[in-house]
Amino acid sequence: MGFVEDETPWRGGRVSARVRCVRANNPSPMTYVGTNSWIVAEPGAKECVVIDPAPAGEQVQCILATCVEAGLRIGAIVTTHDHPDHIEGIPELVAATGAPVYALRTNRIEQLLQKYASAKCGGAKCACSEGFEDAGAVEVAATAESDSGSSPHSCEGKAGWSAGVQTLPEGPFRPFEGAPEFEVIALPGHSEDSVGLLLPAEQSLFTGDVLFRHGPTVVFHPDGVLASYFASLDTLEQLVREGRVQRFYPGHGYPIDDPLPIIEATRKHRVDRLGQVKEALNAGTPAEPDALFDVVYRGVNPALRMPSIRSIRAQLKFLGI
Repeated sequence: MGFVEDETPWRGGRVSARVRCVRANNPSPMTYVGTNSWIVAEPGAKECVVIDPAPAGEQVQCILATCVEAGLRIGAIVTTHDHPDHIEGIPELVAATGAPVYALRTNRIEQLLQKYASAKCGGAKCACSEGFEDAGAVEVAATAESDSGSSPHSCEGKAGWSAGVQTLPEGPFRPFEGAPEFEVIALPGHSEDSVGLLLPAEQSLFTGDVLFRHGPTVVFHPDGVLASYFASLDTLEQLVREGRVQRFYPGHGYPIDDPLPIIEATRKHRVDRLGQVKEALNAGTPAEPDALFDVVYRGVNPALRMPSIRSIRAQLKFLGI
């Protein structure tokens, strides 16, 4: 077994007693079918945690509408890492709710959020605006209103930023009384600040962009380091083998219900790529990312050239070149 080719696109929806997914309609070669924003609340609770609200615009309005539909107030916003497709909607969501934001790299994310807050919403549609009605999907009425009294699919005038991001601590994390209890686990490699959010009550882990069911992720050199990524894969495997985690919730694509084969497929992909790079170098290919891309990544979608170059740089550093 290895990566899973999806027969139907992941649409999001309610996936467990505590977890809902609002999947953005921002598909691309990098974001796959779209970014997963997660809403997590204890059964019967009136307050929730939102993980990775992005992009801005209709995705944020869908998150707000989903919370209204479920009778939930947003009590905290948490990021798995500070890449734009996971944080861009934070200023808009903070403006609408006043919820505190938690991230690992507070200085960096504050700079990014100031930039996003001054930009107009991108208007990307989220999956809930498409009117799908499959089992377990989140249904949001077009007339539902957020706490601010505006239509859930109108982001006009919502951009804004309340300065301040709180440090996301490694280890036990409960952002407010009655919130789900998480454990923050460092998972660097894709980026230096990548973390997993373990939900012990359900033996599940929100993994951001560390692991996908549908294929490998990118090691974003220089922020991403391949040696760290291999160590993070080992951490994920250990969590599964110890019985602490049974399901992964990634930043893009379907939840992962059988993690070990995906972890192994991802590790094998990285080892194989390293072997291909070494083989190309031994055959006389210059130790330059563009030249190696043309040889090693032949057949890869040209739109993925830039992120592939980042991974090649990470591989060269790993090899000491």
